[in-house]
Amino acid sequence: MSLVLSRIDLSAAYAEVAALLADARDIVLERVEGTAPMWAVARGWQDYLLGIAEADLERADSLGIARWFLSDPLCPPSLHALAGRCLAVTALIPTLPGDAEPVDFPFMNVRKRGEVAAILRLLREAFVGLSEIVDVGAGRGQLTTRAAAALSVPTLGLERDPQRVAVATALAGDLPVRFLTTDVLSPTDNPMLCLPANPKRLLMALHGCGDLGDALIAAAVATRASVLLIGCCPQKIRGQQRTALSPGGPAFPREILGLANVLARTEGIEVELRHALATKEARLALRYLLAARGTSVPAGEEMRGVNRRKANAGFAVFAQAVCSVRGLAAPTPSEIAAAAKQAHTHYVAQRRLSLPRSMLGRPLEIFLALDRARYLEDHGYDVHVVELFPVATSPRNLAVVGVVM
Repeated sequence: MSLVLSRIDLSAAYAEVAALLADARDIVLERVEGTAPMWAVARGWQDYLLGIAEADLERADSLGIARWFLSDPLCPPSLHALAGRCLAVTALIPTLPGDAEPVDFPFMNVRKRGEVAAILRLLREAFVGLSEIVDVGAGRGQLTTRAAAALSVPTLGLERDPQRVAVATALAGDLPVRFLTTDVLSPTDNPMLCLPANPKRLLMALHGCGDLGDALIAAAVATRASVLLIGCCPQKIRGQQRTALSPGGPAFPREILGLANVLARTEGIEVELRHALATKEARLALRYLLAARGTSVPAGEEMRGVNRRKANAGFAVFAQAVCSVRGLAAPTPSEIAAAAKQAHTHYVAQRRLSLPRSMLGRPLEIFLALDRARYLEDHGYDVHVVELFPVATSPRNLAVVGVVM
């Protein structure tokens, strides 16, 4: 690698994160559903959490939950200690030095521009002598085509949505890039595994969700290719739980993995923070609405089959979309009003009681990245885990970078 990346002891970092998650496993596994969870009661935290003032909740959003607990003199000692461990784990991951040069990308939002600019910088400086790039989950090919142009190497985009492939192909023009409609998670015809071994090939994915991230790592090892993965949405798996790639690592149920997407911040990413909080309340209201109709679903499953951005459109629109996907009649105004009122009442307490669990979201995300990194290291890769771009660009910014030795 020509770019100097800060090196960490992957085994030591993995052990520290795994120990934290083991000690707090009951917190990770039990969501807050109305009443105080058993982990809060057992540790004597419930009264403290329920008594947090609204202004202090805003400070927690501003400082970060762990930092706010550490700054609060009323914080119970055991919660204070947990916050300290969470902050120490977060500090393990280095940030990529310097800033990516801003580039104007037509037809690309500001957030995506920052992500692509950082990746292009990494490709130019950290991967030398590549002969081919394979972009997995290429979407409309915005990153794929720009990577091909920046490195002047043949590039292949793999995408399962044929409409996106058609758009990507049209936008590519005369660049040395092609797109293939395929499901890389197919158990019988995974195109990544059909590639011949080539240490000068790079397999990459920007926001490789769930199973896709693990499949990318496994395919890189199987074909001796280098890898760049920025993971996302780990709960998007086809099985009931994710088993660690590293031998002996902990497994986590699918419905729990979404915790790794939680990150306290002062601003929203696609919407303002106040709208992001309203979306969480709307999702709670949706579960109440479904339960009133006799369809109880666990937290995190209420949106299955519906694009998450629907939740930003207001509860009435959101509820109608979910009911339609589930084959249910459209909700009535009275149903919507009753569910919204019930959710608002409970969300006031739920938001406070959820703070310790939300604090563990980043450590869980770090664990998943380190688990993949250790697997690569065990198979002879030079591996780094870095924050590739600022949280303001996207909170899903952990990059696993592996080069064949």
